Amino acid sequence: MRVELHERSSPETQDLRSPTEGDIEALGELMYRAYLGTIDYEDETLEQSVAEIRKTYQGDYGRFDPEHSSIAERNGLVVSATLITRWQDRPFVAFSMTDPRFARQGLARASLERCMGLLRQDGEHELRLVVTLENEPAVNLYESLGFRQE
Repeated sequence: MRVELHERSSPETQDLRSPTEGDIEALGELMYRAYLGTIDYEDETLEQSVAEIRKTYQGDYGRFDPEHSSIAERNGLVVSATLITRWQDRPFVAFSMTDPRFARQGLARASLERCMGLLRQDGEHELRLVVTLENEPAVNLYESLGFRQE
């Protein structure tokens, strides 16, 4: 899916921040919780999820772009994140994930909107992602933010 980045009002982002190296373990734990039992779950273990985040930071999915990525925390727990990479020299949503205990609270939307706004501020004009089309909640969220299938 792809969205053109237009000027739009930015949501309140006081609870959102960019990820750091120190977030790898917490992001792996979030990934495990977020994907467990969903259509995108492929029997990964917690250790494999942490390894997947390490691979993201190391550039296995394009150069990791923490400045344009976003994390939401609640009481010190990472509960939602959007991780942006540069794939084929364009911004790409490598992962968008939310802890199911915090689903339907607007965290994924706020995180994505923050990333989109930061990218636009820095001169980017589009953002791409890949989603499992059977993951209706994710597809609905992306479409509501202006993403269209290519």
